[in-house]
Amino acid sequence: MIFERILILGCGLIGSSLAASAREYGLAKEIVGIDNQYELMRERNPFFDEISGSLKSFEEADLCIIAIPIEGVPAVIKELVDNQGQSNYDLITDVASNKKALIEVLDELKQDSKRAFLSKFISSHPLAGSEQGGWESASTNLFDKTVCLLSTYRMTAVSDDNSTEDKESSPSKHKVARLERFWQGVGCKVEHFPLQEHDQLLSIISHFPHLLAFSVGAFMSSSVYENISKTIHGTGFKDFTRISAAPPGLWADILLDNREYILLNAEQWLESYKGFICALEKGDKERLVALLSQSSIWRNGFRKLKPPS
Repeated sequence: MIFERILILGCGLIGSSLAASAREYGLAKEIVGIDNQYELMRERNPFFDEISGSLKSFEEADLCIIAIPIEGVPAVIKELVDNQGQSNYDLITDVASNKKALIEVLDELKQDSKRAFLSKFISSHPLAGSEQGGWESASTNLFDKTVCLLSTYRMTAVSDDNSTEDKESSPSKHKVARLERFWQGVGCKVEHFPLQEHDQLLSIISHFPHLLAFSVGAFMSSSVYENISKTIHGTGFKDFTRISAAPPGLWADILLDNREYILLNAEQWLESYKGFICALEKGDKERLVALLSQSSIWRNGFRKLKPPS
């Protein structure tokens, strides 16, 4: 057991799956949650010992996990910072898919408040999810054999000569190790990655591929084969379009929030796509094989994740 009490803010798919996994693997003595739909969940969501609608209900926790939609993260960060004198959360993390809003709200904090908050805050992003949203779809194995990115915020310190220098925020090694053990405990392989580069990386490995899958789904839905394609298809088609069934509202927020990097990727991808179309138009098999080989070699270089030690 790593923690006495885990507090999870947001009891949807990710929050409830974390609660379910933490309970399944004995990572905490008590797991409590906060959600604005707590009255609907209270008698039905089985993964929490207690669910409330207010931070004031749980002013102490060894680990506080922010698992709410990205648009609500800034307000929660501000509330946690403002309540530092009243609440006692030893370790705080978030699981947001995008970190832009998080970085912006941290940038705005006063130095003393920022330093105090960052002494216990480490950002997380488990690269896990499901096309099915909501706590009803929660699973104890959602995070099995997935990667979780851990990131710390770089503070800009002002020295005596009024110059500035980047300084790494300072959660203790013990806090970092505890959070690593938590993510490993639910099945993740932990990787450390710079917070300021997070959204650029995720635009490549997650957000833009989702956009492509959604666009193919939209194309198929207006095709003359819209109905028959739902029952007659190969596994490749099913696998490629799976993520286009993900919650539209959630993904609209993610795509809009990270649109700067996604649009840059779209421009670069379009050039690559034109290369394939040009080879087809010209009947240039040699060029087409070269392009297909480039992709095939890259994909065959994927390595299987080893289970956490």
